[in-house]
Amino acid sequence: MKLRFLTLITALIFTFGNAQKEFKFGKVSEEEVSQKEHPLEKDAEAAILYKKERVFYDYDAENGFRTIRDAHYRIKVYNKNGLSWGTIQIPLYTSNNGEERVSSIKGYTYNLAANGKIEEYKLKKDGIFKENINRYRNQVSVAMPEVKEGSVIDLEFRIASDFAGYIGDFKFQFGIPVNLIDVSVAIPQYFIFKRYGRGYYPINLTESTKNRKIQFLSKGSRNFDDGSSIQKGTNINRNNLQFFENVYAINATDIPSLKQVDFTDNVDNYRSALKFELASTQFPNSPYKNYSLSWEDVAETIYKSDYFGVELDKKRLVKDIVAKIQSQSQDANELVQKIYDYVKNNLTWNEYYGKYCENGIKKVLDEKTGNVADINLTLVAMLRQAGLKADPVLLSTKSHGIPLFPTREGFNYVIAAVDIGNGLQFLDATEKMGTPGILPVRVMNWNGRLVKEDGSSMELNLTPKKAAKKLIFINANILEDGSVNGKLRSQLTNNYAFEYRALHKDDTLEEMMDGMEEQYVEMEIDELDIKNLEDLNKPIVESCSFYKENQVELISGKLYFKPSLFMGLYENPFKMENREYPLDFEFPKSNRITVNYTLPEGYRVESVPDNVVLGLPDGLGSFKYTIRASGNQLQFSSTTDINAAIVPATYYQALKEFFNQIVTKQSENVVLTKA
Repeated sequence: MKLRFLTLITALIFTFGNAQKEFKFGKVSEEEVSQKEHPLEKDAEAAILYKKERVFYDYDAENGFRTIRDAHYRIKVYNKNGLSWGTIQIPLYTSNNGEERVSSIKGYTYNLAANGKIEEYKLKKDGIFKENINRYRNQVSVAMPEVKEGSVIDLEFRIASDFAGYIGDFKFQFGIPVNLIDVSVAIPQYFIFKRYGRGYYPINLTESTKNRKIQFLSKGSRNFDDGSSIQKGTNINRNNLQFFENVYAINATDIPSLKQVDFTDNVDNYRSALKFELASTQFPNSPYKNYSLSWEDVAETIYKSDYFGVELDKKRLVKDIVAKIQSQSQDANELVQKIYDYVKNNLTWNEYYGKYCENGIKKVLDEKTGNVADINLTLVAMLRQAGLKADPVLLSTKSHGIPLFPTREGFNYVIAAVDIGNGLQFLDATEKMGTPGILPVRVMNWNGRLVKEDGSSMELNLTPKKAAKKLIFINANILEDGSVNGKLRSQLTNNYAFEYRALHKDDTLEEMMDGMEEQYVEMEIDELDIKNLEDLNKPIVESCSFYKENQVELISGKLYFKPSLFMGLYENPFKMENREYPLDFEFPKSNRITVNYTLPEGYRVESVPDNVVLGLPDGLGSFKYTIRASGNQLQFSSTTDINAAIVPATYYQALKEFFNQIVTKQSENVVLTKA
C-alpha cells in the first residue's frame, strides 16, 4: 500500500451540527455577483462562499482501492487585493508506487456588467498549467479568466489517488472569511484512521455508517493482498464486495479569517483543519497490519532510503577532497570550518527544499548544485569521512509547519550536526553567508530530529543557545535649532550579523547608505564604513556620521528631547486585545543603545527620566533604562533582552504590558534649561 501523511497541530474542538444546503455548480445568484463587501468582515479582500469536498473510495481488481476527492469551490473577490484568489493551486503527489491525478476541471468567472446583467466566462485549457515541483511533488495551477473586483469564481475538479492509505487534510480557516464548508469522508471498514485536528475555531463533525456494495471484474481467484491490489488469474469473474463505511461529515458556517500577523511563525499552524492518518488495515483473508508510527520509526525509515542513508554511505566520493583538507589541518574546529566552507563555497543551493537528495552526492559534486539534502548530506558525508562525529538533523521549515504528530511528511528539510566535544553545532551549507552554529530563520522551527548511523534518533531544540546582540553606540550633539548630529557605531553578532550579510551581500556602500537614511527617515548619513562584511566569524561593525532635524523641541526657552532619539520604541507592536497562539521572536536577542550627549553651550540639565528595570515572568525578558547627567555631558543606556525564541500565548498580556512600559519610558523627555 502506498502511504503518505501530512502534519497537523493541537486539538480541534468538535461539536455536532447539521449539513447545510448544497450549492449547484454553475448557478450563481445576482446577490453573490453584486455584493460589494463581506457582511461580517467589511475589510475582507475576498471570501470563500462555498467549499465542498467529497472523499470516497473506488475499487478495481487491477489496482485495488484508490481514493477520489471531488471538490467544488466558490470564491468572491471584493477588491484588487483579492485578485490573487483567481488562481487556485492543486498540489499532487507522485512516487514510484503511484500518483495523484487531477481531472474534470471545470470553472466559470461571473462578473456584473454595466447593464446589470451577469456575464459568464468559461475556463479554457490555456488557463490550466501543470508544474513539476520536485521528485515527489507536482502542482496544477488554475488561472480563472476575467477575474476583477466583484468577480465570483466557480470551480470544480476531481483528484484520483493511488494512495489508498492517504486521505489528506481538510482546511477550514483561511486568510479570508468562509461562509460555508461542507465536507464528507466515506472510509471502508478495512481502513482505520486516526483523526488529528489543529486550530482554535470549533468545527462541526458528525459520524455515521452506511452499507456499500461494489461490483468488479477479476481474473482467477480473488485474494485480498493489502487492499490496493488483487492477485491476477486466468478466468474472468464478476464479483460483489459488500462492506460498511464510516462516514464523517464536517460542516461549518461563518468561519472568520485568520491572517498572518507580526511575531507569528506560520499562521497555518493555528488555522482550523482536520487530518486523517492511517492507523491500521484489516482486509478479508489478510492479517491485521499496523501503520501507526513513532518519531523513531519515521526517522529510521527516512534514513534507510536510497536518497538519504544510502547516499551518506558514499563517503568514497568525497575521500580525496577531505584528504586535501586534512592535509592543511588536523584541528577539529578548523576541520569543521574548512569542510563547511568548502561545501558552501563550491556547491550552490538550487533553492529547493527536501529531506531526500534530488541529484545525489556524485552528481552534486559534478554539477556543483542541488537541493537542501544534496548540499547538507554531502556536508555530513565529508565530516564523517574526516573522522568527525556528524549526523543529519531532520526538521520542518516554518513555511511547512510544526510536525507534532509522527509522519514522514512532517519533515521537509535536513541540516548537519557535528559534535567535537563541546556540544552539538548545527550547520546549514545552503547559505553562502552562513557560519557554523548559525541557522537561517526559516529552519529554526521549534525542534528537529537527529538521526544516527544505526537509525536511532533523538529530538533536539533548534533555538540558538547564544543571543544575537545589537549594540549601538552614539556620540551626539544637541543643537539649539532642534537638530542632532554626531557619530554612530553599531555592532551585530550571531543571527543579527547573518541577517545583515544576507540582506546586503549584493549591495553597494551607496545603497546601504540610502537604506539607512530610509530606515531612520530623513536622516543624513555620511562617512559610512562597514567592517567584517565578508569576515563571517566576526561581528558586523557599522559606523557613520549623521545629522537629523526635529529631534529637540524648544518650548518656553527650554529644550525637550527623548534620550533614545531615533532609536527608541515609540509604538507597542502588540495591539491585539488577546492572542491564542504563540509569539515568535525568531531567536533570543539583546538590543542595547548607549548615547553620550554633549549639551549645547549655556544649557544645563533640569530633569531626566527615572531609571527603571523591568522584567517578564519566568526570565523571558528584561528591560533596563539608565540615565546620568554630569556637567554638560549626559550618558544614557537602554537594554532590551528577549531570552526565548518562542513565547507561549499565556504570556501575551504580560508581554503587551512589558512593551507598553518600554514605550512609555522611552517617550519620556530630558529637559534642558538655560544655565
